[in-house]
Amino acid sequence: MTQNIKLDDSKSARKYQRERTEKVKDLNKSFDELDTKAPIFIKDKDSKKLYKYLAEQLNNSGYVNNTDQSILVTLVINLQALQSAYKSLDEVGSVYEAKGYIKKNPAVDVITNTTTKILSASTALGFSPASRASLINLAQVDSEDSAQKLMEMFADE
Repeated sequence: MTQNIKLDDSKSARKYQRERTEKVKDLNKSFDELDTKAPIFIKDKDSKKLYKYLAEQLNNSGYVNNTDQSILVTLVINLQALQSAYKSLDEVGSVYEAKGYIKKNPAVDVITNTTTKILSASTALGFSPASRASLINLAQVDSEDSAQKLMEMFADE
């Protein structure tokens, strides 16, 4: 099992932590930042605001880049679905009666599914201490042309 190494560039951090954190940030400088404008298919006003806020925060962190946009979109869409499902749960309840039968509100399944996706996307974007620390693995690419090395790693041959 690999050890999670803390990403920390504060003056109180250990020297090796600051150096490794800088390597991650340097790697991400090879890419464009996340677009802070939500994709056009996100129509909900609150979801657009959330997307913009999170994109700005992530850009400021220096740990993510434009290649992470689909993860951020997934997070925002699932947060919107979760909110809608909770509204249905509030209004209808977890079960309802239809034609004399008790049926489970589909919102229960939506809540279960979106919660899993939200946790996964949040972890991928570094929204937990452990996931932020695991981002240090990106710093293993240490040349000036790190973006090119990453592209070669994922290229089909």
